[in-house]
Amino acid sequence: MIVFENVRLLHFSPGSVSGPTDIAVEGSKIVAVGPSLAAAYPKAERRSPGGYVSPGLVCSHNHFYSALARGLMVNVAPSKDFAQQLAHLWWRLDRALDEGITRASGYAGAAEAVRWGVTSVVDHHASPEFIDGSLDVLSEGFEAVGLRGILCYEATDRNGMDGARAGVAENLRWAKAVDAKRAAGKDVLVEAAIGAHAPFTVGDDTLKALAEAVRASKRGLHIHVAEDKFDAVHSRHEHGKDICRRLDDAGLLDAKTILGHGLYLSPEEIELVNERDAFLAHNAQSNMNNNVGYNHQLPLYKNAVLGTDGIGSDMLASACFAFFKHHDAGGSLWMDAFLSMLQNGNRLLERYFPGKRFGRIEAGYEADLAFWDYEPPTPLLDGNVAGHAAFGMNSAMVKSTMVAGKCVIEDRKATFDYAAAMAKGREQTLRLWKRMEERK
Repeated sequence: MIVFENVRLLHFSPGSVSGPTDIAVEGSKIVAVGPSLAAAYPKAERRSPGGYVSPGLVCSHNHFYSALARGLMVNVAPSKDFAQQLAHLWWRLDRALDEGITRASGYAGAAEAVRWGVTSVVDHHASPEFIDGSLDVLSEGFEAVGLRGILCYEATDRNGMDGARAGVAENLRWAKAVDAKRAAGKDVLVEAAIGAHAPFTVGDDTLKALAEAVRASKRGLHIHVAEDKFDAVHSRHEHGKDICRRLDDAGLLDAKTILGHGLYLSPEEIELVNERDAFLAHNAQSNMNNNVGYNHQLPLYKNAVLGTDGIGSDMLASACFAFFKHHDAGGSLWMDAFLSMLQNGNRLLERYFPGKRFGRIEAGYEADLAFWDYEPPTPLLDGNVAGHAAFGMNSAMVKSTMVAGKCVIEDRKATFDYAAAMAKGREQTLRLWKRMEERK
């Protein structure tokens, strides 16, 4: 057991700040919060980190395979639109991934995430030339670092029907492996979803197979939808219905569904998404980078969460990008709305980790915590947390990160081999560049 003494509790949403208090952690859970806990637990290890402690941050949509795309040194043809950008860059990159590159990207991505106070990442993986066993390899990085996660494989028809079937099978295989681990009485740190790329690359046969996988695994679908106008138009032209109606008719829209982007969904689709209690993952930085437009309908979603779509895992920065872009686009939401979306990632976790509670520093909740070294020049109060998050705090202020009761970053030093994770990433990136050049 560990008792953290004289820390201030910081909840980003709803915004609140406590006076000095203690947190007692035993195993993976918070067992008590209050003053003078060392007296109640005299045998506990005592630590006095100072500063503020918040619930760990959640990235609700990511692509760790893009961790090695930073500073890409590959000849990429100019793109006139998003569809060409996918073909020229991202689909070429994912075809270049093999076991070694996938392993390195997972380790490097997980290592960076926890440095930024992120304790959970929902990942969406694709490696068409290395499908079978790819989620096992990706999960190695999560486990080595101690990062919580939900993994899936991006099933798609774009590489042929054999590849599509293999993608669905990999999702099911991984889900069964997670179930077997839990049945053996082991705690599960990395869960499973059922993944698909986007509706315009998923035909009816694959959609049916995905629906069967969702039912068999009791997981949810994790898929990109309407990231670009083309996806929405394609669904109406090829299938005679809107994307979300097509998904719902297949039994793929429910309380565990994660829809990435959703920029061009109709009002009727948004109503359907809300009725099914599904999640919409907003990825502000990625949308800006890909020049796909802005989701003006974001305030209409019941379960909006925040992701990065592969642009790192700095979730405080992502919330700020989402807020500033919203204002730039003429929106009226304040920063607290985007901190609420960040907080919603914890509700998503609770639907995939049965019996666990996330997102509060209270007894009975998982000890997924971020420790902040923030010395504000103005009072930090319940009513102005959003203002501090938008205009004062940043992820460099994260001093320590705890996941499931274990410190993975402590006083800015990793408890795993951070340097090795980065070195392996640099080594495998050279291979990635070479393999991408071979796949023009």
